[in-house]
Amino acid sequence: MVYAFAKAIYKVFKAVVDHQRENTDWEIGTLKPMDLHATYQTGPLMVVETAQNIVLHWRAHSWPLRSLRTPVASLHSVVRELGGLAGGPHTVVVLGLGAHFTTFPPSIFVRRLAGIRAAVAALLAREPHTLVVIKLANTGYKSVYGSDWFTLQMNRLLRAAFADLRVAFVDAWEMTSSLALRDSIHPGRLIVRNEVDFLLSFICPT
Repeated sequence: MVYAFAKAIYKVFKAVVDHQRENTDWEIGTLKPMDLHATYQTGPLMVVETAQNIVLHWRAHSWPLRSLRTPVASLHSVVRELGGLAGGPHTVVVLGLGAHFTTFPPSIFVRRLAGIRAAVAALLAREPHTLVVIKLANTGYKSVYGSDWFTLQMNRLLRAAFADLRVAFVDAWEMTSSLALRDSIHPGRLIVRNEVDFLLSFICPT
């Protein structure tokens, strides 16, 4: 079971749904989306694969968040979600915290990170076999709300916050900065595929 707050996994959900609606050429295998009648940008979203007993849950983190109108009750904090997970060897948690925080001073992000770090530490303490993956933010955020410079500082804070915990990192910053692709806050298929492949290397290492 995969619980995700990361944009890469959101792109997987979008690929599945778009494939169902528009017959896109994303390779989605036997993944099937479940219609939870939720605001698409904030979730919750769910995809299932019954043959292998795979369930993917995705939802946006709580404030700060820029999205379409959505019920406040649907915006669950990462800490709240992690507190409700038993964890275990069949549970994967993917966290992606980045662009939406660049609008605010780093102190806001640090306070949020402190709570999330404590929740991750508690999850790993009660079930050490849970896999937790931190997806770092990518380059390409150039607007009045933020910049790559602010994003880089957040990535450094993320690495520092989880340095002493048994978590894995998907470094999207290195992926987007090392390839001669057009700058975009929402990278295209090549980067998303690399992110997902790298994530799967932790889930299925053999």
